[in-house]
Amino acid sequence: MADVDGPDVDAQSGEFAEPVEGDGLDELTDEERDALNDADVTACDQAPDDEEDEEEEFDLMPAFLAWVEEHLSVVEYTHSDKSTAAWCPEWWQHPEAVERLWACFEAREQARQDAAAHLDALSDWWLMHWDRHASILFDAKAGPFRKCDRRLGHLHDADGREEKRVPYYAPPGGWRR
Repeated sequence: MADVDGPDVDAQSGEFAEPVEGDGLDELTDEERDALNDADVTACDQAPDDEEDEEEEFDLMPAFLAWVEEHLSVVEYTHSDKSTAAWCPEWWQHPEAVERLWACFEAREQARQDAAAHLDALSDWWLMHWDRHASILFDAKAGPFRKCDRRLGHLHDADGREEKRVPYYAPPGGWRR
């Protein structure tokens, strides 16, 4: 058992080490201490390559695209009034449509997961999500596809020009509601 109070011995040379009065940190400036602390934090945040267990993000895009294709070709094909329902074959060029479809897709996935515990989860999805978004998506007068034609293409009624986005001005610094 080692003598705790005895002199330190250098492991390589076997010679006695000189006693150290302090760890030397007392003589550092504030800036030098901050730099050491920052280096310690950075070193702790970075794991060695062999220890990195970064989880790869699961890409939902293929599932989303498959869902859009299946849902629109199966469900909306048989249930939409084609004479009044607006649609764009290049739906992905309409940010509002993409966001609405993505929100429906995510809510549908959650409803599927909840269906075992809540038998009405899928019914609620239809009523609370799809029906509300679909009424806007397919609205020929005000929906995102109002300038498109399902056969003639993207922005057919607008000569290929998109409408201007809503102007946005950032509130002044310090603004609170």
